[in-house]
Amino acid sequence: MSRLLLPGLLVVSQLLAHPSSTTAQVVINEYSASNLNQFVDDHSDYEDWIELYNNDPSPFPIGGYHLSDDSLQPTKYMIPAGAIIPGNGFLRFFCSGRNLTNGSYYHTNFRLTQTKNNKEDIVFTDPSGVILDGLRLDVTQLGHSRGRKPDGATDWYVFTNPTPLASNNVASAYLRYAEKPDFSRFPGFYTTPDSITIVTPEPNSVIHYTTNGNLPTASSTVYTGPIPFNATMVLKALVISGDPAILPSLIEFSTYFMNVSHTFPVISVSGSQLTSLANGNGSLEPKGSFEYFDLSGARAAKTYGEFNRHGQDSWVHSQRSLDFISRDEMGYNHSIEQRLFQYSLRRNFQRVILRAAGDDNFPADYNPDNAGSAHVRDAYVHMLAKKGGMDLDVRNAEKVIVYLNGQYWGVYDIRENPDEHDYTEFYYGQDKYHIQYILTWGATWAEYGGQQALDDWADLYSYIMTHDMSDPVHYDSVMAQLDGKSLVDYVLTNAISVCSDWLNYNTGWWRGLDTSGTHRKWGYILWDNDATFGHYINYTGIPDITAYAAPCDPESLNGPSDPEGHIQVLNRLRNNPVFEQFYIARMADLWNTVFSCGNMISQLDSITMMLTPEMPAHCNRWSGDIADWQTNIAALRSYILTRCNNMAGGIRDCYSLNGPYIITLDADPVGAGSVRLNSLVHTDLPWSGQYFGGMENILEASAISPYQFVNWTSPAQVFTPNDSAVLTSVNFTSSDSIVAHFSFATNAFELKGESLTGSVYPIPTHDRAILEFRLPQSGPVRVSIFNSQGALVASPGDAQQLAAGFHSVQLDLANASLANGLYFVVLDTPSGTGTYRLPVER
Repeated sequence: MSRLLLPGLLVVSQLLAHPSSTTAQVVINEYSASNLNQFVDDHSDYEDWIELYNNDPSPFPIGGYHLSDDSLQPTKYMIPAGAIIPGNGFLRFFCSGRNLTNGSYYHTNFRLTQTKNNKEDIVFTDPSGVILDGLRLDVTQLGHSRGRKPDGATDWYVFTNPTPLASNNVASAYLRYAEKPDFSRFPGFYTTPDSITIVTPEPNSVIHYTTNGNLPTASSTVYTGPIPFNATMVLKALVISGDPAILPSLIEFSTYFMNVSHTFPVISVSGSQLTSLANGNGSLEPKGSFEYFDLSGARAAKTYGEFNRHGQDSWVHSQRSLDFISRDEMGYNHSIEQRLFQYSLRRNFQRVILRAAGDDNFPADYNPDNAGSAHVRDAYVHMLAKKGGMDLDVRNAEKVIVYLNGQYWGVYDIRENPDEHDYTEFYYGQDKYHIQYILTWGATWAEYGGQQALDDWADLYSYIMTHDMSDPVHYDSVMAQLDGKSLVDYVLTNAISVCSDWLNYNTGWWRGLDTSGTHRKWGYILWDNDATFGHYINYTGIPDITAYAAPCDPESLNGPSDPEGHIQVLNRLRNNPVFEQFYIARMADLWNTVFSCGNMISQLDSITMMLTPEMPAHCNRWSGDIADWQTNIAALRSYILTRCNNMAGGIRDCYSLNGPYIITLDADPVGAGSVRLNSLVHTDLPWSGQYFGGMENILEASAISPYQFVNWTSPAQVFTPNDSAVLTSVNFTSSDSIVAHFSFATNAFELKGESLTGSVYPIPTHDRAILEFRLPQSGPVRVSIFNSQGALVASPGDAQQLAAGFHSVQLDLANASLANGLYFVVLDTPSGTGTYRLPVER
């Protein structure tokens, strides 16, 4: 099969590598993957575009023809019926991915990305899929296009003044870009002075360079010989050809660090006007480079894009936060191609935040409003929620050191942003055309989804406010649209951390509409949790910002404190007993785990330990006193200890409960199953926590094959409906130990439409036995041995991949220390589970 396909693939490759001098009536005439802000579409967006040209004076109907960005899928987008190119005229297609038509605006179902390692194509095919014209997508610099000149001719050029829907004959055309320069030294960290040579394969050319991070131009220093460096610098260079038909090259850039070392990854950002932006001129949006150096000191990612201001109140501080957006349109890279966050597998980021701890910035110029700042709060709260598995979208965070135009700029957090479509598409399969995303920061707006998103949320809100939520029909209707656990987790995170800047600010909630994706219900995000644990301004007007604040305080918020009524939604849902039980029980669950004293202090101490070696240089850069930072960290730690130690009384008093009681959960035998208590599933048993009486607590047992649940036992508790129910509830009246009992099922399990036959011999056995079986289908096979009480006593090996058919496995029992008695060999396969008797006599 491969040999049959090869010639066809070669034909396509040759066609795309060398755009054809086609005699077809309609050809690809011009395209741009660099339309960042030139040509707007009917959605007020700036999308890449492809232009077709009709070589003939007669109009040509092209409905049913195709465009694609992949020569192996040449019919990806079908041009709609009724589309006509005028005689000697043009038709433009925006490559937006929308797959729709609005009058003369045609939108393909694909987008163009010009900086991928595996280059994309542009192909035009007839209705049967035969390629009529095609080319390989070559990089263009910002604001440029590539096109034929004259229209429909064989030769392609770079245009610095693109001409969509107009003749290319008037375009300023160039043959190509000059070749980029190369540097003789790898970017990274050096301890002795060195020099760097710049070379280029471009003939008849001049290299211009800068060492301060600015964009090199024709007026920058001319390269004449090796460039010495004995201090940290950012080297940037471009090549300008002596041939007026050749445009200047893309810029090469690298950062060289001298005699510095860090315990965090290092990010070097640089660009003309970037220092002015970082020093407070928030109106600037400079273009520049982004380099990421991992803990080994190697540059792991580089890209180019634009920077802008990030933050509101925190922008008054000397150390400011920045947004960075990698721009494929500029011709360097479409994203930061690197895994940035420990708790995420994502490796492509178009947008990141370089956050200087926001309103918890230290030293924050010693502004009185920021007294007690510790440089940790926001990222700390988000990572508590992330690591705790809470049902919230958070801004993943990692500590980094930032250098700006070669100058040390201090400790930052690089942050992932959940309210952008690359995030929702990666984690949930919901692209920007299939999400409704609402944000509140003073005002409320739809970041995605437009007015329809606002209307849909308003309809759900109105339904909740006007219907009896104690009615299961009404309640279930709401729960089909709203992630109740996410709402509860959002309220409890802010309640327990005593957040004073939420609801009327820093609130986001969203849902996806693509049925093939997830997150189909409205759910919540965390956003800027600096004003927590008694810190900063009480913008929301919460009743108490001390560590003794009642955990139910947020339930009283309304009016200007909660303009969109999220607390009203919570309180209405609490009229349903199922939701009310979940809400209070979830509070207890989180107090025992995510927001326990042990977990919160451990996480804070870990962050403090990581920061300690980096904070002296940070304080020196931003005129802070390291002793003040240590004092503020100690005060935060004390607040958290007081807070978590007083939560029990707060929960008890808020909801008229009794306790808490120490409850220990266990399984018998060990490893036979797991136990769910309220919202938490415990697999590492025994486990102990503190829970309340005066309320219902839900228990559920889950057996692990080949066990089955038998019953619950407890010295003091009454199980409802009974102690043999897998799902039961208890009202704790004292400290207690609750055990879920399981038994070993000795019968063979029913298989999936197949008969798994097998046997073990010799019987009885001494120290070696043979297991023979027939496997109906290939797959991983695991063999385990259990005693007659159901305890696992031996697992001769890891799962092995076996083909379908007959197999014989030798069981070496010599080192298993098995006493005389009856054992069971359990065979787990994709077709089912088989159980075989194994008497042992020694």
